[in-house]
Amino acid sequence: MRIKAIIGFIILTLLFFSGGIYITTANNRAIENLQNVVRLHEVAHRRADLLNKIKLAQADLLLADSPHAASLDIVITRGEEIASSVNTCFNCHHSNEILQRFTLIRNAMNDYLQKLGWAYGSARAQQSKRISPEISNDAYKSGERLYEEVFGLSNLSAHKISDKIALAEKEITRAKHLILTLVIGGPFVTLLLIFFFIRRFTTSISVLTRATGRIREGDLTHTITEQLHDEFQDLATAFNQMAVSLKRQCDQVAAAENRYKILFESAVDAIFILEAEGEQAGKIIAANQAAADMHGYSVNELLRLKIQDLAPQETGTMPPERLKRLLSGEKIEYRTEHRKKDGVAFPVDFSAGLLEIADSKYILAFYRNITLRVRTEEALQRSRQLATVGQMAAGLAHEIKNPLAGIKVSMEVLVSELELSPQDKEVFIRIVGEVQRIETLLRNLLNYARPSRPAFSLIDLNVQLENCVRNAEMILKSPEYTGENSKRIIFRRDMAANLPLINADPDQLQQIFLNLFLNAIAATPGNGTISVATRPGPNNTVLAEVSDTGKGMMPQTCAEIFQPFFTTRPKGNGLGLAISKRLMELHQGEIKVFSLPGQGATFLLTFPVEQTKEQEAAHP
Repeated sequence: MRIKAIIGFIILTLLFFSGGIYITTANNRAIENLQNVVRLHEVAHRRADLLNKIKLAQADLLLADSPHAASLDIVITRGEEIASSVNTCFNCHHSNEILQRFTLIRNAMNDYLQKLGWAYGSARAQQSKRISPEISNDAYKSGERLYEEVFGLSNLSAHKISDKIALAEKEITRAKHLILTLVIGGPFVTLLLIFFFIRRFTTSISVLTRATGRIREGDLTHTITEQLHDEFQDLATAFNQMAVSLKRQCDQVAAAENRYKILFESAVDAIFILEAEGEQAGKIIAANQAAADMHGYSVNELLRLKIQDLAPQETGTMPPERLKRLLSGEKIEYRTEHRKKDGVAFPVDFSAGLLEIADSKYILAFYRNITLRVRTEEALQRSRQLATVGQMAAGLAHEIKNPLAGIKVSMEVLVSELELSPQDKEVFIRIVGEVQRIETLLRNLLNYARPSRPAFSLIDLNVQLENCVRNAEMILKSPEYTGENSKRIIFRRDMAANLPLINADPDQLQQIFLNLFLNAIAATPGNGTISVATRPGPNNTVLAEVSDTGKGMMPQTCAEIFQPFFTTRPKGNGLGLAISKRLMELHQGEIKVFSLPGQGATFLLTFPVEQTKEQEAAHP
């Protein structure tokens, strides 16, 4: 475009320059033609004067014999004037044709003057005023020939003058038209060229501006399809390449961002981006869905909090030395506690590092809920402790069992053979009862530490549970629960029909349910209700539920009730429910408790319908 514009302006300048040269040349030619016309007019005037002089000489010749005859001096003067005029014309610059005509005229003039001189000379020689008619006629004819020659040349000059005038007028007309064309058409052509270049320029700029606007609005797929001119086409090609490159880079950035977003959102651990410095230190800038689920908030709610708001009061602030290490670029890891929206605290593993974006510093923090791990560790620790207790119990039972049996037998023999007072006999009977209680405790310890392998068989849970309920009803009729400690407890049954048979050990199931019934009877006041229900469970299981209307338990008690030696009764040994839990685990089942103070307790037992091959192999 730039080159074409320069070329266009150069051509326009050359046109104006050429027009100026042409006007100047035409003007010079017109002036020259006018000068030639003036000269031709002057020549014509001289020739006309020559013709007049020839006419006067002819008239003098004709009047030579009349009273009006001119004097000889006048005739001579006129002859000299004719000769002078002819010689003057002969000395001008003429073409060869004209020069030949002038030669003829001069010859004719010389002949005429010679004959004219003869005519007047003969008359003077005879001293007579009359000229010989023959000589006079001959001179007159010679004068006529001279006149005709001059007149013919004058006519030829007259045609040349007309031609010269026409040519001058033509040149002047051309110059005038060219001037008008340059004056009127020049600006028009200039404006046309300017409009042409400006239109091409603005059209291309408009296309590029629209394309830039589309790119600015985010339409990176837009390309310039219009065919532009010259450098603008190169610019459009570069623009399209830029758009394609920008689209490719944006797609790569979007893909990378999407990958990181997927990683961020799909991470199992809670991820936070926190403000690192200033008054807003700890402010949550971003959080993933796992963080929201872990703490019981929505993501938007988390963004209005500080990380300190999620920690218990005693652990809410990060120790200064750890924060200093973190801001120095060091990664830190430690275990702490967080608090859910409902106030429940839970253990977390915390790891964090410094994240620098532009000139701002942030903390990238990862939190992992380790509640299950802590419980597993606690359970593993408890299992190790229980294994130790079991080994100790087995050893103690082995060492104590035989001496204890001897003591019991000895006490029974003494009671039967000695004559004792009622008071002494009651003491011996109480000793025998305490020995029996010690034997029961040792047996329970051995059952918990080394439970017998279950003998699996297909049983009807409803039938098994009904037998257990009847046994519990019989226990309520024993002396322990009559008299002052009598209880009127009603058993309610809600057994689901058509339950699938389960693969279980009936003796161990009876032990489990009797433990639950005895605990329910102990926790239920004199007039209470114990409810028993069964129903199908999810994932090919059968559920059994034992509920009472007793005093209920605190949440802390519910959490510890299955631990060995934990009891809330003065005479309890804390092994009944622990043994029940171990037996449920041997059946690949689960036992849970739900209770609130003053609202009784509910034990939910889940039994698989079928035992896995591994479990059957472990307990043949």
